[in-house]
Amino acid sequence: MSQAVGGVPRVLVANRGEIAIRILRSARELGWDTVAVYTENDTSHTTFADQSVKLESTHHYTDVLTITNVVHKTECTHLHPGYGFLSESPSLPHALSNQIPRITFIGPSIETLTIASDKMRSRELAISQGVPVSPGVNISSPQDVRAFVSHLVSLHGKGGAWPVIIKALDGGGGRGIRIVEKDSDVEEAFKRCLGESPSGKLFVEKALSGPGWKHIEVQVVGDGTGEVKHLWERECSVQRRFQKIVEMAPSTLPQTKTSPLLEASLKMATHLKYKGLGTFEYLVNAYSNEWVFLEINPRVQVEHTVTEEITNVDLVRTQLLLSLPNTSLRSFKFPASPSGYAIQLRLTAEDPSRAFQLSVGSIHPSDISWPAGRGVRTDTWLCTSPSTSHEAGTEWTVGPDFDSLLAKIIVRGNDFEETNQRALRALKELRFEGGVKTNLEVLAGVVGHEDWVGGKVYTTWLERNLSSVLEAGQRIVSRRLGSWPVGAGVMKGAGIVSGSVLLQPGTTFHLELSPQDPSNPSSASPLQKHTMMLSSIAHNTFPDRLSGVVQTTFSPTPHSFSLTQSSSAAVSSSSFELADPGNPSHIASPLTGKVVELHPAFSEDEGGGWVKEGETLVVLSVMKMENVVVAPRSGVLKRRGKGVEVGIVVGEGMLLCVIGRAKSRL
Repeated sequence: MSQAVGGVPRVLVANRGEIAIRILRSARELGWDTVAVYTENDTSHTTFADQSVKLESTHHYTDVLTITNVVHKTECTHLHPGYGFLSESPSLPHALSNQIPRITFIGPSIETLTIASDKMRSRELAISQGVPVSPGVNISSPQDVRAFVSHLVSLHGKGGAWPVIIKALDGGGGRGIRIVEKDSDVEEAFKRCLGESPSGKLFVEKALSGPGWKHIEVQVVGDGTGEVKHLWERECSVQRRFQKIVEMAPSTLPQTKTSPLLEASLKMATHLKYKGLGTFEYLVNAYSNEWVFLEINPRVQVEHTVTEEITNVDLVRTQLLLSLPNTSLRSFKFPASPSGYAIQLRLTAEDPSRAFQLSVGSIHPSDISWPAGRGVRTDTWLCTSPSTSHEAGTEWTVGPDFDSLLAKIIVRGNDFEETNQRALRALKELRFEGGVKTNLEVLAGVVGHEDWVGGKVYTTWLERNLSSVLEAGQRIVSRRLGSWPVGAGVMKGAGIVSGSVLLQPGTTFHLELSPQDPSNPSSASPLQKHTMMLSSIAHNTFPDRLSGVVQTTFSPTPHSFSLTQSSSAAVSSSSFELADPGNPSHIASPLTGKVVELHPAFSEDEGGGWVKEGETLVVLSVMKMENVVVAPRSGVLKRRGKGVEVGIVVGEGMLLCVIGRAKSRL
């Protein structure tokens, strides 16, 4: 394998979406050659690269052999992992180090990754450096969890034991983590965390949640020689399912609470001789002097943007330059203090009214208008390089294989008040009319909420206040939409974008039908007038997809239906059955996801297997997180839905199984 032409570095960005675009742009600014990888129907980032290589499967993003083969074939000198996928796995840099010539992994050393990718080893590092941690132990069974709780009871009494939190040693992004409030929930939580852990290794620790507990993280940069520097802290307390959705820098906490975190981060990073970008994360109690170390994220973070805005430092550019030989941290210019405030808002394809379930569908460029103006920045994968024009029919697909992130709206200002006002303005400017639901109302409700403005949010705040947040967000968004004529469309360039169609139960359509002779298409009978009423709606992202039950005057029987565009990312109903929302024996899939587990009763060919109320019927994996469908009552599983098997992807509203009523188990 030859080196890059003329000694110019050639970097493979082993990622996708907005972070791939972010890295490719910084690499291009430095004059580096760039290579992207992509999968079918997920190519927006490739327009920013000099060369692109197609992966046969989405799973290949996490396959070390596949990625190293791409590096070899494209003659790259460097690899940037982005975040997620293989970014925290020591196996990737280890494989790259065995290449001839050796490929540079843009990130920490293998030794550092070995510690940082294992949360228990990270805790041991913290303890060795005198940094406080919450009590915790490795576990291999639910019994180990109960033994840990018994130990906490012996120390603090029953009131000081629950809740506990089970975590995957190699989890991240909200995956492989469950809070357990009581003994009866231990088995299920353990099983779900195990299913979401790549290594199958778990630990348990005392959960620190509730009012006052904030999630604070420190951005660190190092050159691998022991020279390290912090770039202050970020606050990431607004979360759902342990995933951040609103971040800010710096925190509004007083320096007396953040300074110990900065010092602890530098202490651990110096000990590791940290290289590149790293984030040291903590839980801090706003009402006491308590704080504990959580974990190390040895990569660029989704929320790195807010640090860039308050420091005027391009963190990705810094990361790339530090990967070059003999680059000292002292050659960089870092500010003496942060300047102003920055807030990041993560726009996701999720339905907040349904526990933030992933919303799949298709999005066209004309569906979106991003906010702009002073102090507003948008990082998104819903774009193409300026040198690439949108072709007719171009659209993007949101499916169950990847994270739900659509875009990051980043705003900055001179102080918190100005920054927050700018965030509200940006959200009011944002227009998103694609075939997916988003969390826009949640974002607006957060930054418009008095608790956020008053610095009173904490890690479980959003879950406990979701109703009021949604109400506030709906008011803000409705005021924004008030100037747009409903159904009239919005002017964009020289064309018109179609407005949304208002469909709801009770909507009635008047039809005129005429039977036609197939052998004589020109012949037609007199028109007959009928009506069709939507009696219930199971899913509505029309025109992308509409499903539910209709009643008509040309048939006495109500009909379940599913209307899906051919371009929809939703699973076609032709391979499955649509559940009847009006039939209590039908168990429908609540979301689009891959079936990873079925109740043993599904294995009985002719049905007849018994299920108990509350038992897990089906486990669906979405974005590598497991979602459980439980039996609403006890009964006989009469049959499975058409096409339902482990390993297949079912769409929302599809029939999983039919459960018949039974007085008792025979």
